[in-house]
Amino acid sequence: MPRTSKDKTRKKLQDALVAEAVENGMAAVNVAGIVKRAKVSAGTVYVHFENKDDMLRQVYLQLKTEFHETVTRHRDEADTARMVRHMWFDMFDFVRERPRDFLFLDYGSAAKILLPEQQAIADGFAADIAALLRRGVDDGTLAPLDTGMLSLLLVAPAMQLARGAVISGRPITDDVVAATFDRVWLSIKNH
Repeated sequence: MPRTSKDKTRKKLQDALVAEAVENGMAAVNVAGIVKRAKVSAGTVYVHFENKDDMLRQVYLQLKTEFHETVTRHRDEADTARMVRHMWFDMFDFVRERPRDFLFLDYGSAAKILLPEQQAIADGFAADIAALLRRGVDDGTLAPLDTGMLSLLLVAPAMQLARGAVISGRPITDDVVAATFDRVWLSIKNH
């Protein structure tokens, strides 16, 4: 039987961890469940991670980095309205392709799993997005709201739709994403 590459095995472990956390909650995650789901030996976990907590932190930070890179890739767009629209649809591309990963990010954030130095990285991502939204407020594109509120108005529908997709097993359609953006845009644009 051919051996699985180290990267593929790590991805299997990551996917198993995310599935366990989303289905059973962060507190219920255990190595035995991850090993069973990933179909690897228990020792394999420790080739990639120090322990369960290290696994949770590393996977969370990896997914957070990927998410941040996805939603900020159009940061240099001169037209702020277009930038925000790109951020939204890029976020939804991530959510539609990886709804469990998106929910894992929410659960991990709520569980406060990161060490202080890791949390500083995650906080930097949030500050970066806040600065992009602040640019929209400052140039008059977005309503004069706190950037935390603007972020919440943009992300909350994605969270709800991701939960629905995971529970139902049905994908989020382009029509739903577009219609939702149109409604959200009405709430965040400067009138």
